[in-house]
Amino acid sequence: MRGPLPAILLIGGFALLALPFGPALLVSGALLGLVTLRHGETAGLKAVSGAAVLAAAAIYGLTGRLGPAGVTVLASWIPVWAAAGVLRRTGSQGRALAGLGFWVVGFALAMRVRYPDVQGFWRERLSALTAMVEADGGTFLTAEQIELYGNLMHGASVALVYLVLASMLLLARAWQAGLYNQGGFGSEFHALRLPGWLSPVGAVVALASLALSMTGRAGGLADDAIIVLLLMFALQGLAVIHAVAAAKSLSRLWLVGLYGLMILVPQLVMPLLATAGIADRIVDFRRRMGRPGQA
Repeated sequence: MRGPLPAILLIGGFALLALPFGPALLVSGALLGLVTLRHGETAGLKAVSGAAVLAAAAIYGLTGRLGPAGVTVLASWIPVWAAAGVLRRTGSQGRALAGLGFWVVGFALAMRVRYPDVQGFWRERLSALTAMVEADGGTFLTAEQIELYGNLMHGASVALVYLVLASMLLLARAWQAGLYNQGGFGSEFHALRLPGWLSPVGAVVALASLALSMTGRAGGLADDAIIVLLLMFALQGLAVIHAVAAAKSLSRLWLVGLYGLMILVPQLVMPLLATAGIADRIVDFRRRMGRPGQA
């Protein structure tokens, strides 16, 4: 907020810090989102371009190449910049989060095109990591665990990418509200509602995945899209719960407990939140409480 150069230095600096300390990438992306939300897409593009040059030069100077980690860090900025532009223009967190979903499905497609046996790709990486640990005298994964986790890693990576990008965008919006619109983030999040066209799209994707599974084949990209859709509707479900808690003046301990369960048993809580989000498309819980959601 103090000018282009400080923004470039901070965005690029936290991106470099993300190479040894991954969570710093959240701060880097959120800073870019904040610049874009406050000053527009052109300012955000200038900031990300300068930060990309700075980070790429530093990574290349230190290692002699960008490498997969460097490319991943730099590539994460583009969808956040685009989604922040959508949020700035429309004021709809739901539309911006839906846009991020398309970016993540594109990432899943790119992985499947680049590595046709994507589960085998992850098994190879886990095997290599296990061999490195064992070479140092430790133990990591058995052959059975490598097989099991390797089959799950692609779906987990798709979910993680979406959650990281969504967290960047929402953190940027929260910072903007904290600086310039106190309380604005909470009211906007309480009204979060995904675009209506996502429901029929989700139905088509689910039918495609079901049809493929009935033929004995893996769902492939359809399964990846279902993961993204589940997370998007889970965010709407979470918004509904926050809105209900605020309307009923419930203790924050309920929300603390919910977030604790999301961390401990996400495989159970996320589908329940997604179900609440899908049900909200039909029932519109917030409108019944006099708190209309966004279109």
